[in-house]
Amino acid sequence: MNFDPIDASVLRAVLRLARKRQDATEEEVALRVGAEAADVRTSLRRLDTLGWLERTPRGARLTMGGLALAVGMLPARPATARKGAPARASRAA
Repeated sequence: MNFDPIDASVLRAVLRLARKRQDATEEEVALRVGAEAADVRTSLRRLDTLGWLERTPRGARLTMGGLALAVGMLPARPATARKGAPARASRAA
């Protein structure tokens, strides 16, 4: 799926704000994206029309589809040991 780069950035910013339980207002999203408020507003409107997020009086909220899309856009993180799990010894060949 081809997205305007600002749309992808806006989706990721809304996801980051949701994870911190902060309202995704136009101002907060613009601050995180580093774009003009008007560009963010246009992107939010477009993403709402596409069904990836919903606009509420408190800001934007990802739909289930938007959440899946935003998570899928995140860079892959390297596998790390679970907290409290014993470290594995490396095998020598």
